[in-house]
Amino acid sequence: MRDPVLVSLSASEVPRTPVGTPGASVGQRMRAIDTLLADRGQLFQALFLSAPIPKALVDLDGHVLVANPMMCALTGRTAEELAGRHVDLLAHPDDPPVGDLGLDADQGEHLDPNLLLDGERRLRRSDGTELWAIQSHEIVRHNNGEPQFVVLSLVDVTDRRRAEDDLVRRAFTDPLTGLPNRRALTDRLRHAVALSRRRGLQVGLVHLNIDRFKAVNEALGHEAGDMLLSQVADRLRWSTRVEDTAVRLGADEFLVVAEDVEDLDGLRALADRLLSVLDEPFLVHEREITLSASVGLTLGSDMTPDDLLRQAQSALTRAKADGSRARIEVHEGALVHGDVDALQLETDLKHALENEELRLFYQPIVQLRDETLLGYEALVRWQHPTRGLLPPAAIHSAAEDNRLSSKLGAWVLHRACTDAAAWPEDLRVHVNISARHLAEDGFSELVAAALEESGLAPGRLELEITESTALFAAEATLHSVAVVTDAGVTLALDDFGTGYSAITALHRLPIHTVKIDRSFVADVVTEPATAALVQGLLQLGRGMGLQVIAEGIEDLDQAAWLLDHGCAMAQGYAFGRPAPLPSPAEVLMGELLDAPAEIVAGELMDDPLPPQQIPAPRLVDPQLLADGDDDTGRLTGEFVMTGDSTGELFDELADDPDED
Repeated sequence: MRDPVLVSLSASEVPRTPVGTPGASVGQRMRAIDTLLADRGQLFQALFLSAPIPKALVDLDGHVLVANPMMCALTGRTAEELAGRHVDLLAHPDDPPVGDLGLDADQGEHLDPNLLLDGERRLRRSDGTELWAIQSHEIVRHNNGEPQFVVLSLVDVTDRRRAEDDLVRRAFTDPLTGLPNRRALTDRLRHAVALSRRRGLQVGLVHLNIDRFKAVNEALGHEAGDMLLSQVADRLRWSTRVEDTAVRLGADEFLVVAEDVEDLDGLRALADRLLSVLDEPFLVHEREITLSASVGLTLGSDMTPDDLLRQAQSALTRAKADGSRARIEVHEGALVHGDVDALQLETDLKHALENEELRLFYQPIVQLRDETLLGYEALVRWQHPTRGLLPPAAIHSAAEDNRLSSKLGAWVLHRACTDAAAWPEDLRVHVNISARHLAEDGFSELVAAALEESGLAPGRLELEITESTALFAAEATLHSVAVVTDAGVTLALDDFGTGYSAITALHRLPIHTVKIDRSFVADVVTEPATAALVQGLLQLGRGMGLQVIAEGIEDLDQAAWLLDHGCAMAQGYAFGRPAPLPSPAEVLMGELLDAPAEIVAGELMDDPLPPQQIPAPRLVDPQLLADGDDDTGRLTGEFVMTGDSTGELFDELADDPDED
């Protein structure tokens, strides 16, 4: 045991409170005080060494005189190793020098600045590990009041500090991928913008959205989807520069903040590199999955972080607008008028259903051999109060952004069934169904209710789905399809041949009809490779006992080629553009005149437009009809309508070729 540490106490510092029992004599109290003063060294030593808090006696220059066992345990050093060493031995090397902090003791104290760092500070143990402690100091003085030495105390708060740091990390880190999250992005982007202004460079944002991720997630499950997102995050992390930051915004959206970007070419190069690292297949549950991403780019320096983010989102929206994959779009300016229009359109759609602004147009589906009418495909249109008639692309885009796709789909289904119930019993109606709507709870009940309320026979309704929907259908989707098809409703596979595995898609669901995409039909006469592909699709469909419809037929050469190669049914501008259905009376009149029903384009009897907008149609002279027929019996000329805006009307009602 070390020699006792002597501490001088003045008489004024001796407690004056009575000692012993009340009424003790003055002599007894004085003897007790003398005994206490005689044993003060042993008492101080006992309290110092047994203190549960790390303590050290330090001279005024900051050198350790003696340390108690708790201080030795905290610092990882023995009492001998600490004795005589300066207390800056404990300072963390990454912290600024204490001399730069400008700490001053009270006048005349002349204490080492390291002794004045009261409060929470970071220290370093002998093994180099980091610790956090709350430091405090007490000055022990001589009888004359001059400082003699300092009692330095440290309270270990490392566990608390780590818990707080962990909470902060969790608040600013995506728990799935370990990337910074949206909350961390704000601070990071603000820092990047400020830095770019000082350096005279720009900040670039690369906004990525994984293509088809929802379909993959539905097919493989959420656990596999999470594994896939983690792998995507890892690739983004190691493929970016040191000064760049990859962030997960949520779901399947990521963003890379690129500092010190000189120009748009440099930002494009970064985007190309990110897409290239995503091209390599991902392995999830021993299954290879190939992904792509749509990308929105923006570049700037003298703008707010919110403006940059808004521009990146706008560019990404355009990249995904036409449904293509791995597309890169650049936003080079502030929020443009088109973006504002899109936002307004989303708001307007909320009221469109309530205000009876939606319409169904129908495009004929015919028997290719003799052009016998077999049915119609229902296509939704929006009669906007200020923008006129809007095409499906604008409607579906606004519905997806507003989460109204299911409500829109339900309206289309009910209206199409109601319309078709008034047609001749040999005509069928085709209704497009989105993957999201098909997978929702209650879809089969919705179909049953639409059929029951309209009185339409289930066999006259055919639901059209895309190939990717069939390929990545989840269990909920498979169940809904099984229920509706067991009731007699049939299923058509739209855009056949454009997806990833046509045969797999055909085996997953009870497909009744396949529709060959118009992109193949357009080149079937002029491109031998396309012709061979279409011929293979026709043979595949017939071999599996499926009905085959060719979409997008625009001329007689295409129709003749398809007929020669065994295609039974067709749809396209050659047989009729999407238009409001003729009324039952007009259909009857057309039959009496031996004219195809699809050329008698009239108003819907239960939902007429104002007569001043669309004049009432009248048939042409039968002789003119006869003169205009070709040898197949199909009308080759245009029929005549009274009114001043006949040509403008059909130009307005005409669909884009992409929708055939």
